[in-house]
Amino acid sequence: MSVVTHDIEATIAALLAQMNKLPDQALGGPAAGSARENAGRVAAYLRDLHEKEAPLPRHAGKAAPGKVAAAMSEEKRFNRQNFGTNDWCAKLLDAYDRWEIEHGTTLLAQAQSAADRKEPQNKRMSELERDLLFTRAELERARQELGTLRTFVAQTGRLP
Repeated sequence: MSVVTHDIEATIAALLAQMNKLPDQALGGPAAGSARENAGRVAAYLRDLHEKEAPLPRHAGKAAPGKVAAAMSEEKRFNRQNFGTNDWCAKLLDAYDRWEIEHGTTLLAQAQSAADRKEPQNKRMSELERDLLFTRAELERARQELGTLRTFVAQTGRLP
């Protein structure tokens, strides 16, 4: 069931309420407690993002479960596979992603702007590193040639 409202807090609460109505067997039996805990952690993280007006971690414009899991792992480890194995974690992330795209355009614009400013710097840094490597390789080759010439002059006594 897809639930997205204008109020993301209400959406998160509705999804958690739906999950909590389910019996343990529907949530994986013995793993139900862990499934509920993980979904609760995702909900708390998303609420915190909303409160701080921080953008959802993204990759190529899409919500990035791996980056979300890494951000959530600062306090207690959170495996990114939870988004693939726990439908409720995935539903919460998907709902927040869609809400942010529909209503959080300023957050997305700020995030995109920051990424756009950083990209040229990263590209320039990569170009400089590549140039440095080529220069070092040329220097090493010139040293080898100079060594060969010195050896030739020392052995023959004449210039090439």
